[in-house]
Amino acid sequence: MAVRIAVASRSVPEPASSPPGQRRAREPKLPSDRDWERSVLLEPRPGPRDPQLISDGAGLPFSPMALAGPPAPLDPDEPAAAALLAYLAARTAPKRSSRAPWKRGAAPAPPPSLDAWRLLARTDDEALFAVGRAPELLTVRMRRGGLRRSWSVVGSSSSRPLRAVRDGTRASSWRPDPTHDVRPEDTVLRVLVTEQAFSSGKRADGRLLVPDLYTDEQELVLTIFVTPRPGYQSGVRSPETPARIALPHPLGTRRLIDGGLLFASPGVPPAPAEESEKPDEG
Repeated sequence: MAVRIAVASRSVPEPASSPPGQRRAREPKLPSDRDWERSVLLEPRPGPRDPQLISDGAGLPFSPMALAGPPAPLDPDEPAAAALLAYLAARTAPKRSSRAPWKRGAAPAPPPSLDAWRLLARTDDEALFAVGRAPELLTVRMRRGGLRRSWSVVGSSSSRPLRAVRDGTRASSWRPDPTHDVRPEDTVLRVLVTEQAFSSGKRADGRLLVPDLYTDEQELVLTIFVTPRPGYQSGVRSPETPARIALPHPLGTRRLIDGGLLFASPGVPPAPAEESEKPDEG
């Protein structure tokens, strides 16, 4: 007998429905029976329930623990932090004085501060700073270069999903095949994979990597990675790629979870291990 099994995605809330009169996005075309016959059969490797490294795609990967607790104070005299402060000051500085009489006496904006900012990751020539909490996390990527080896901002990202990272590759999303009933006795899971990197609208056939799989009595956490296509890729929406996952044991009544996204509860980062045993989104 077929059993409906809930599938959880450790992610931010689903986007709101389209306003009245606005056309909804076209539903993706589902693979044919022939596509499933040709689909790859992947044998996953054991993996952790929660990712060791995550990224919003804007800079260096970092540990989820970098988001736990209050931020450590940043030294405004340290070169990378000083460059971040200068960047914030330039963004908040008025472009020109207002000619409107009612605005001339307005109080100037307070100077920027590093009090709420935290350092997520750093190498000799790159640093990633952040402010706020997921899913409203703002990250700023800094890089050191040039003849003077000075620090400068090379990019920023706001409210992007935090995804697991393995060997420099961000995890992609997946969902069970909606045309196939999931049964407790199943030892093969049919999934549709949506690549996160740009791929010029191409499927991920031949580029699916060995997935990570974590199971216990209640959960099956599957994390799927795709090798990005080389060279320039346009932002055309990537179609779903069918794949079959060989399970080491029958599925049973385990809850299916997409392990690619970090927070199980939006905006709640993981607590330090000594304070809580509860995992955290992703």
